[in-house]
Amino acid sequence: MIDAHYLSVLVVAVLLAHPSSGEFRSYDGYGLIFALPSNPSHLSALRNLSKHYDASGHEGVQFWRLRPQLGVPCEILAGPENRVEVKQYLKHNSIPHYTAVRDFGKQIMRENEAWRSRDEPMEQYQKLDEFDFGRFHSFDSILRYLQLVAHSHPDFARFGSIGRTFEGLQLPILTLGYPPRNNSAAKKPSLLVDAGIHAREWIAPAVALHFVNALITDPQFHSLLHHIDVHVIPVLNPDGYVYSRDKDRLWRGTRSGPRKSDAQKCPGREEDDAFCVGADPNRNFPYHWDESGTSQCPCSQVFSGDQPLSETECADLAKFLQDNRGSLKAYLTLHSYGNLIIHTWNFKPKTYPDNVKELRSLANRMAGAIVKAGGTQYEVGTAPDILYSAAGGSDDYAQSLGIKYVYTMELSSGYFGGKFRGFLFPEDQINDEAAKILPGIRILAEKVRDEARDGRRRVGGNFN
Repeated sequence: MIDAHYLSVLVVAVLLAHPSSGEFRSYDGYGLIFALPSNPSHLSALRNLSKHYDASGHEGVQFWRLRPQLGVPCEILAGPENRVEVKQYLKHNSIPHYTAVRDFGKQIMRENEAWRSRDEPMEQYQKLDEFDFGRFHSFDSILRYLQLVAHSHPDFARFGSIGRTFEGLQLPILTLGYPPRNNSAAKKPSLLVDAGIHAREWIAPAVALHFVNALITDPQFHSLLHHIDVHVIPVLNPDGYVYSRDKDRLWRGTRSGPRKSDAQKCPGREEDDAFCVGADPNRNFPYHWDESGTSQCPCSQVFSGDQPLSETECADLAKFLQDNRGSLKAYLTLHSYGNLIIHTWNFKPKTYPDNVKELRSLANRMAGAIVKAGGTQYEVGTAPDILYSAAGGSDDYAQSLGIKYVYTMELSSGYFGGKFRGFLFPEDQINDEAAKILPGIRILAEKVRDEARDGRRRVGGNFN
């Protein structure tokens, strides 16, 4: 039995430890605790602890991953004022645990010092071959690169925007594909790849840019553009991405608001902490919205928004998906971390779309291509079955529109050189990670091409 009074004491301790705002948020003294559930009661206790923290919308404790399997570490980042209390809760519930990283703030500061020492203005990039794919670029630099691609390759690349963010930044999209040779007015079958919906997951936009480069320079990828169109949105949450670089490395959500919380929405939260910014954009889409894995506390990292599509970025992506639902045959959204290929449905456990066998088969082929390229084996399944339930995601929404092949990829294991880094993907590993992941993405793009060919044969048409 979980001690409710014990949980309430923990929540109050966390709220009192809420950090004040500064130039760059410090995580000094934050420890990374690994809890090791070995029986169902351990999982239940961890879920209750996570729900209580989500309900209060605190910032002193973050649950990074709580998977449904026994023996898989649950990663908890706890501030210096909260670490003892969290450990006491784990001990109280007989959950084995240990501190994997004693001061995660030092890792963040080392990372920041490294890339800030050589951060360069976007104006430096005047040619495509000057762009360094082995770096985490600023949003301005990414924008400049996409524009250069379109300028350098007007025959098959088109730069555009699907809208504006809450803070007024562009939501850039790059479409790559040759016009049909028969001058047909019909849209070619297409694939959409997006990344960076969660701001702190920097490796996702970096891999998306590698994908763009492969479509330009690699003949195996480039040949696809004669048969299909590929849309790439490398940063779906620009406001959050910029904030994660300038203010808070572990920022996850959008930057909308501020919103005022109350005791009903955020039980136990102090009044002087009641104005919070942002929402989780991957809980804001209008398919089983707010049913699982979410919070209505506007201070929570999994706040699902005031209503479906309350977040400008989500509304703009939803419109793009709706407007192109006839031609979009596949949608891939890149996240980190976990070495997972996730298919729908993700709002409820043991719930699957009609084409689940096709989804799993193709995902296993994608995973196989990653292994063949030297990567680690990716696990395939729905989020509730292999990670956690998450209602209101862009993936479920895209599947609900009839897009056939929809996947979320959680890139990398979070471990590097035997050390756990989580969201702090090492910059010097970007190129290697992309080289392993891109063959898996190519499998998806080839599936769109192959089914388009089969369809044209049946109707006697031809895009070539």
